[in-house]
Amino acid sequence: MVRALAALAVAAAVLMVLFSGRDDGAEAQECFGIEPFEFDTYEAYDNAGLYLAAIELAAAGEAVTFLTTPSGEPHNLEYPGLLTGSRDERLEQEPDTSLRIPPTLLKSVVWVESEFAHANSNVPWGGVGPVQRSFDCGFGLGQITSGMENHSGSPNAKQTLVGTHFVFNVAEAARMLAQKWNDVSVPIAGDGDPANLEDWYYAVWAYNGLFLTNHPLYDFDHQSQWLAWWDSSQYPFRDPLRGEVWHCDDTTSPTWISSGYGATPWFDYGDYTYPERVYGCMRYPPEYPARLYDDPEYAPTPWPEPAPTETPPTEEDDEGESGDGEGDETATGEEAAEEETPEPTPTPEATPAGDPWPAPGPDGIPRLWPPVQVNMPDFTIPAVAAAFSPQVYFPCSDSFWYDGCPALHFPTSFPDLGIEPHQDPTPPVDTSLRARLIGAPDLRVTAPGDVSIAVDEEGIPGSVEVKIENRGTWIGPYRIETSAPWILVRRSGGDERLHGGVAIGAETTVWICRAMYCGEDVTSEGHVAYLEITLDLEELPEGEAVSGYLLIEPLVGMGALKRIVVHAGSGVEETTSQAEEHEEDDGLRLKHRIVIPNVGKDEE
Repeated sequence: MVRALAALAVAAAVLMVLFSGRDDGAEAQECFGIEPFEFDTYEAYDNAGLYLAAIELAAAGEAVTFLTTPSGEPHNLEYPGLLTGSRDERLEQEPDTSLRIPPTLLKSVVWVESEFAHANSNVPWGGVGPVQRSFDCGFGLGQITSGMENHSGSPNAKQTLVGTHFVFNVAEAARMLAQKWNDVSVPIAGDGDPANLEDWYYAVWAYNGLFLTNHPLYDFDHQSQWLAWWDSSQYPFRDPLRGEVWHCDDTTSPTWISSGYGATPWFDYGDYTYPERVYGCMRYPPEYPARLYDDPEYAPTPWPEPAPTETPPTEEDDEGESGDGEGDETATGEEAAEEETPEPTPTPEATPAGDPWPAPGPDGIPRLWPPVQVNMPDFTIPAVAAAFSPQVYFPCSDSFWYDGCPALHFPTSFPDLGIEPHQDPTPPVDTSLRARLIGAPDLRVTAPGDVSIAVDEEGIPGSVEVKIENRGTWIGPYRIETSAPWILVRRSGGDERLHGGVAIGAETTVWICRAMYCGEDVTSEGHVAYLEITLDLEELPEGEAVSGYLLIEPLVGMGALKRIVVHAGSGVEETTSQAEEHEEDDGLRLKHRIVIPNVGKDEE
């Protein structure tokens, strides 16, 4: 795939597994393993406020602070920290967990991957249903691919949490991006300073795969010439009108050029590399959802304007400046005066000031975060052009990036040219948000402990109902594990095997159907999961009696693991035991909302 050679096609497949978080386009492959996992999840109604908060926590390594599930299984979702400096300087380092990923960078990655949709497009905002899953097994907000393959038939704790809960999904996205930054096989840009947005160029590239198609000089329209690029003097082939970065659907962006067909631009998503998409959405942020911004119950809270001062800014003053949605409330004038030091010292880490968020752009449309400036590689600079030459890229790709390809390293600072890297203006996240986003779930499973399932004369297997409710608060994820493939657990009335899902606390209003589809809004107080235990006849051994078991395990908060023994096959009669009967979901009015300071509001 990297060239016209079969050996390199195999190499590309290996690199996809090693160097990608989600792989799309020509490089994407279908899910590996038995079958893709099927998870149910909750899609936050306030997908702006809550997902932005979760991403900021994840970028700071504060989204997931416990290391195991209630049963003691490690989930391996903890933040690894970041290395700094050149390759040689990193050799003796341990990753520093106090260093954060630039939050706006991670927000842009998640937006490019999923457009802030964690669930399938058929699930309403505020509803419960299948997680968003791409054909190549990218799951949820971060479109997590690596490690999500189904090789055993049942998911581990990490896979289930990533597939069922948005907080853990973005925590894994942050972990993977940090891993790319630290990886000895990934080239380093600039000084390797994680505070510099430009220095993340190769880590961002690697999140999607260090593939030829993400090289800034690659062009599908001239693929044959590209494959002979070694000897070509005509590169780059890309249209100069395309601009440096994707416009992220911002019609006021200079790279948005009308094609003459309504709102269709001449150059769009597929015309840009992955880093150009991510950095483009940082420069030209996506629109804030109109359904939230126009609703006083969900409209975001702007950051306060920084107060004018005659003294140099102190650390406290700087923390109160603008960014994109979170941070501690600023002190009052009297409190600030009391805290003022006789000789103010400069802020330890320089942070460029931005505009109060959410400030409408030139088109009058509010955005999800303030525009953040970033420099793209300038190929008119010899040191940059040399790093991106084919004589450098192809040997690195052909050798599986074994040494990190130091020839690919390029500077991001050119003081003589007035070019310096940029930093993210987002203030530190309020870590108290984590408790709100995790909640206090307490799952209870109602089901018989021992069941027998027979197949009737028409060849239809019986079924037994399972009820999972959350007597605590917020999102309660659970995992389903079966000891044998002939044991099939599915949604009540469904067909597909289910590997995990969620039960939502009754304090949260869950949307079931919108008025445009059902004539009226249909909601429920919380979400109770109803499942069926039945048989997969294609996997059931013929002519013999078999026994196995399934486990339903709460993964966050409280709740006991439920073990259910299942008998089937020759001579087995269907059990009459059933879980509790349940009433149909009734339409209930929205009444529960939680305010997240300077982020947004949602029912919870």
